[in-house]
Amino acid sequence: MNSRLHIEFHNVRSNEEVEFRIRREFAHLQKFYNRLMTCRVDIEAPEHEHRGAMHKIRIDFGFPREDAKEWAELEGATGRQGLEHLEVKAQSKNPAMAVHAAFKAARRRLKDFVAIP
Repeated sequence: MNSRLHIEFHNVRSNEEVEFRIRREFAHLQKFYNRLMTCRVDIEAPEHEHRGAMHKIRIDFGFPREDAKEWAELEGATGRQGLEHLEVKAQSKNPAMAVHAAFKAARRRLKDFVAIP
């Protein structure tokens, strides 16, 4: 299935290493569940850099409504444009590690929210 990946940086310059990590993690996620329709990754750094600042990663991914388990089981999911959307967040001082943690959480959430054959 053709997925759309959108990466956006907030308060931080685009970073090739982080973008590569996102694309690699997304490819791994697609191997696990290949029916993702959309995936938006937001990388945010604090407005004022200080020692130990945490980078925040938010992933919003959409999957076909027919793949969703019973609606009662979809706590935390929202329906938009015929898709179910789930959001995952993670944070770390190292943005690449935050990306890894967020995608790891995304895999766990997908196991819970979709009926994977």
